[in-house]
This record gives sequence, structure tokens and C-alpha cells, in this order.
Amino acid sequence: MKTIIPVEIVPLGEDESYHLFVKGSINGIACNLLIDTGASQTVFDLSLIPKTTGKRQKEIQSSGILAGEMETAFGCINKFKLGGLKCTNLEVVLIDLTHVNETYRRLSSKQAAGLIGSDFLLRYNAVINYRKRHLILRK
Repeated sequence: MKTIIPVEIVPLGEDESYHLFVKGSINGIACNLLIDTGASQTVFDLSLIPKTTGKRQKEIQSSGILAGEMETAFGCINKFKLGGLKCTNLEVVLIDLTHVNETYRRLSSKQAAGLIGSDFLLRYNAVINYRKRHLILRK
């Protein structure tokens, strides 16, 4: 099954930097998600999703937008939707995206509820078509 999701290319400042956003929903609430091909793992903002207990905490080493080690938590998204792709009971990594969203407040009008990383993109054989401005996912 192929899912095509519109991509919004958001300019950041005046130095020809761009980030890619897609619209999704977390437990029925619409949100913006950043496509981050350089992120090894998909993460969501810990302020949006309740933490689960009994899961092992782990440190995620980051060299990008949130460089260094960061505290992580785990949660479960009951209903996650990205275009026509629907996932239920999706176990996710949670981090504090406050710093990321403060940067976006200064540079654009966007806020990110999460970052779609390479793990998700590989799982769904993702293709980003920049000319057509869409993300293709295949189950």
C-alpha cells in the first residue's frame, strides 16, 4: 500500500536553509512533524504524550539539532496518523522539544510535535519528492 503525504518546505532565515514538515495526528489531535533524515530515531515531544512506566530509560546520543546526550522517556501513542498511514499503540521515544520549538518560533511560524527519523523512513521505504513536494510511504 502506498501513501502520499504533502510536504511543506519551510525556509529558516535568509541563508537558504529549509526544513520539511508534514501534517499528522497524535491521538486525534492535528500536529506538525519535522522530517529529519539525519535523525537515527523518531522522537516525539514529551509534553504531548503520557510517559509509560516499567520501560527502561536510555540515553540517545545526538549530534544534530539537540547535540549531546539527553534524557529520554517512553510513551505509547494510541492512534498515530500520517496521511493514510494509521498506526495503533505505537511505542515511541519522548524527548523535550522545547529548545527546538523556541528556535522555530524565532525563524518561522511552525512548531514540531515530533521528528520523523530514519528508523520510520526506512521501515516505510520512504521517498521524498522535492519537486512534487510529497513524501511517499510504502507498507
